[in-house]
Amino acid sequence: MRFDPPEIEKDPYEDLTPLQKKTRKAAIWFAFIGVYVWAIKILFL
Repeated sequence: MRFDPPEIEKDPYEDLTPLQKKTRKAAIWFAFIGVYVWAIKILFL
């Protein structure tokens, strides 16, 4: 019985341009802050 080595998945975000990387990072932060504000609003208001 032979075991094949697992294929290493390529990072889909590796080939982005610097602008796309900045935009992606900004979108992640925006979503994170948005969820945080929404949770605070639900809990305390």
